[in-house]
Amino acid sequence: MIEGVILIGVGRNLNRAIRTCYSFGVYDVYCFNCTGKITGNLFSAADQVCVHTLDSLDNFCGGSILGLEANPNLPPLREYRDRNPKYIAVGGESTTLRVKNFPQMAHIPTTNKMCLTTEAALSIALYELSGVDVF
Repeated sequence: MIEGVILIGVGRNLNRAIRTCYSFGVYDVYCFNCTGKITGNLFSAADQVCVHTLDSLDNFCGGSILGLEANPNLPPLREYRDRNPKYIAVGGESTTLRVKNFPQMAHIPTTNKMCLTTEAALSIALYELSGVDVF
């Protein structure tokens, strides 16, 4: 079960990422270098998700985080289903996550090799790793 999501450098998609976390039952979001502001309507996610602002990632064990990056040389996300990461790290659209910061990394294969938006990548990852069949 995913305990939290770490957002790195997320800007205008911050609200959408928070709503996505709530949709999948993740109630802790950690923001590192996020420029976005929580404004507008979060709908039913309002006051349900605790948003923590981080000055550093040092308090997290690197082995407990799965970083997502649009790099086809990384293993596909589905290879991590049974590894049970505690946290998923997703960057903003202009943020690159590095293996030196996130020893466990995966990518989400796409047909046209485009970079997914923060909330799109987060939705796919939370669905794949949740272990819950919602249908």
